[in-house]
Amino acid sequence: MFEKKDELHLEEGNSAETIVGTSVKLKGNLISNGDITIDGHVAGDIKTKSGVFIGPNANILANIKAKDIEISGIVQGNIEAKDKLEISETGKVFGDIAASILVVSPGAIFTGKCAMVEPKYESELEPILETEESQPLEEKKKKK
Repeated sequence: MFEKKDELHLEEGNSAETIVGTSVKLKGNLISNGDITIDGHVAGDIKTKSGVFIGPNANILANIKAKDIEISGIVQGNIEAKDKLEISETGKVFGDIAASILVVSPGAIFTGKCAMVEPKYESELEPILETEESQPLEEKKKKK
C-alpha cells in the first residue's frame, strides 16, 4: 500500500546529526553537539562540540568553531578547531585559523593568519604539588 521512499544512509562511522545538502541555502547560525555535514550554502556562525565536514560543493560564509574540521569546499570566515583542521586539495579557506593539528593538502588554498594552539587537557590544568608529608623521611631529618 505504501511505498518506501529512498532514504539517506550515512556511511559507517559517519554520525552526522545535521546535514545541509547541495541544494540548500541556509542563512543563520548552526549550533549543535553532534557532527555537522555541509555541502550547500551557509551564511552565519557554525559551532559544535563535535566535527564539521565541509563538502566539495559547499560555499560557506561563516565563522566555524568545532573539535575537528575537514574542508573540501569554500570557507570565508575564521576557523577554530580544538583538535584537528584538515584542508583537502579542493578546499579553499579565506580567513584566520587556529588549530592544534593542521593538515593542508597540496592544491589547497589558504589566505589568512594561522595560530597553532596547544590543546589543554583537564589533567594538565592544575599541577600536583608535593606536601611535606609526601617527602621521604630522610629529607625531613635533613631539614631539622
